[in-house]
Amino acid sequence: MTALAVPPGPPTLAELVADQDGVVSRRQARGAGMSEDQWQWRLDTGRWQAVLRGVAVTHSGPVTDRQRSWAAVLFARQGSYLSADAALIEQGMALPTPTVLHVAVPPSRQMTPQVFTGAADEVDEAPCRVRPHRMAIDEAWAHPVRTPPVLRIAPAALHAAAWAPTARAGEWRLAAAVQQRLVRPSELRAALAAMPNLPRHALILTVLDDVEVGAHATSELDFLRFLRRNKLPAPDRLQRLVRTGTICYLDAMWERQRVAAELDGAHHRLVGNWDADNLRANAVVVAERHDRLLLLRFTAGNLRHDGPQVAEQLRAVLL
Repeated sequence: MTALAVPPGPPTLAELVADQDGVVSRRQARGAGMSEDQWQWRLDTGRWQAVLRGVAVTHSGPVTDRQRSWAAVLFARQGSYLSADAALIEQGMALPTPTVLHVAVPPSRQMTPQVFTGAADEVDEAPCRVRPHRMAIDEAWAHPVRTPPVLRIAPAALHAAAWAPTARAGEWRLAAAVQQRLVRPSELRAALAAMPNLPRHALILTVLDDVEVGAHATSELDFLRFLRRNKLPAPDRLQRLVRTGTICYLDAMWERQRVAAELDGAHHRLVGNWDADNLRANAVVVAERHDRLLLLRFTAGNLRHDGPQVAEQLRAVLL
């Protein structure tokens, strides 16, 4: 006679603590057999510390960024996912530690933002809070194995762009996600198609157009915005590879007009960089001499302070 398999029981408290980086919710602890008095005793004696309503870290020391991420998801309960900056960081993107942890929650769940409480011996820091967002969550958006539960790069990057403190900061996050090779523009477009009501939707579409041309830096996004504002044609590509014995790149290239532009930031004005840049620009022109390339150079200051002259020069050679 074949023995029937015994279904697994709920995880023990020790298993929860180990699996969740030392973070546990009151709901989970009660499900693992802990009484309300036992939970409260651990908080009152300082063995554990409450970080959000109904969520505790099972030690009395400093709370790590990852433990805050776990706490945010446990506070929002099952079916919720970390998104935006915190989710991008969990999946390898280089970003500053966020002070707002955005969590996608099911549309039926009513929740309000919560501020994290710190350990008594922590130095005062900028307040960190959890911001729940009610939304229909596509199953394909959820990462199948990562913990704490997070949305995949494409929806998380779109949320980061939509919920960033400024539109400029949102643009940079999309460009950086592509530049760091964490996601492709086509994946971002596919996810955006399922978010018609996402804040900054039109802006995000424009940024994706720019990223597909090759804009990955703030200066490049600014340059493309400058061209649109002055009704000038966008370049066929950014960061065009030119071989001159060594590898060089042109910042912007209009193939049909045989016009290229170099965008120099503040660091280019240093003496060593300036000399090297001049030689590099000459090498590019020499490499393209068979096709008569016209190379224009602008600084970030030109775009900010000499916009009409820059636009006039570009208009003269592009139109």
